[in-house]
Amino acid sequence: MNLTTTIAGFGLLVNLFACQESSEPATTSHKSTLTLTFDGKTKTYTDASISEGKLGSIVSIGITAGSNETGYLSLTAFGNKAGTYPYKQDINEYKQVGQVEYKTGGTVFNNYFVKICPDKSGYFSTVGEIKITEYTPEKHAKGTFTGALLDANSQDECNPKSKSFSGAFDITVD
Repeated sequence: MNLTTTIAGFGLLVNLFACQESSEPATTSHKSTLTLTFDGKTKTYTDASISEGKLGSIVSIGITAGSNETGYLSLTAFGNKAGTYPYKQDINEYKQVGQVEYKTGGTVFNNYFVKICPDKSGYFSTVGEIKITEYTPEKHAKGTFTGALLDANSQDECNPKSKSFSGAFDITVD
């Protein structure tokens, strides 16, 4: 499989998860908070929600916050229970790994990046993890996340620079 086909397949899978329907609509309550620190700045969301997804044999827990054009956070843990989900290091891995997308100030940041360089090309990911310490399907999720994110539209594709990223969530659905 060539790199272009792999990248196209990965993009399709990410879009399918973004458009998936969960078994019940994600809802929020006043008991849901998510706090994140990105590049030294802290933000607290009170609209955090959880959802579950399934696409063939791939299952996921989705944790989202924010919902407008200027900012949102999406944490995806490819699994269906509490545990540690290290950032996905292989484009083809969808078991017990995580991935992050964060949009702030109109710029999208991810834990992954596709390098297209003269000396090295392929999937690249920062090191980090999503840790879900408590999980009751469609009712409650609590945990932390840490690592670094990359500018999805960086002009320097061969040497992307990462920014620190961490936070915690405690989401209860009524």
